[in-house]
Amino acid sequence: MQEHNDKDAHPHHGGGSLRWATAKHALRCLIGCNIGEGIGAAVGFALGWDVTSTLVLAVALAFAVGYAFTMIPMLRTMPWRQAAKVTVIGDTASISAMELTENLLAFAIPGFMMASLADAMFWIGMGIILPAGFAVSYPAMYWAMKREQKEGGSMMQAHHH
Repeated sequence: MQEHNDKDAHPHHGGGSLRWATAKHALRCLIGCNIGEGIGAAVGFALGWDVTSTLVLAVALAFAVGYAFTMIPMLRTMPWRQAAKVTVIGDTASISAMELTENLLAFAIPGFMMASLADAMFWIGMGIILPAGFAVSYPAMYWAMKREQKEGGSMMQAHHH
């Protein structure tokens, strides 16, 4: 097998570069976090909770599902303890940036927080919030993956298999 001197290039993994691997990982994280957040918002709404309690549940589930979306594929290539460590180190800053940005925007967009799935404002808001969440999570994810790559590459290996 050929060795690669360029640390950003991983053509044998099909990703092409650390930037591409980061984009794929940030997108998977965004999907997982927003599934968790959506479940939390739906539960809070269904139970008639206030906005603060619903937000706390939604953010907690965003972290839990986001971590799960990262960890589960890693379990094919590393033990649970190592996968958990890499996940927490790699995803915490990214998820925090994403959640802060998405929630600040959700409150800033007039009518978004009260919009139903049938309202155009909900979908317009999502069209603003989701790309913004990705945009702020990407640099945090890139930094974490670059750091991991320099420290031994277990995250990089796990995300390419």
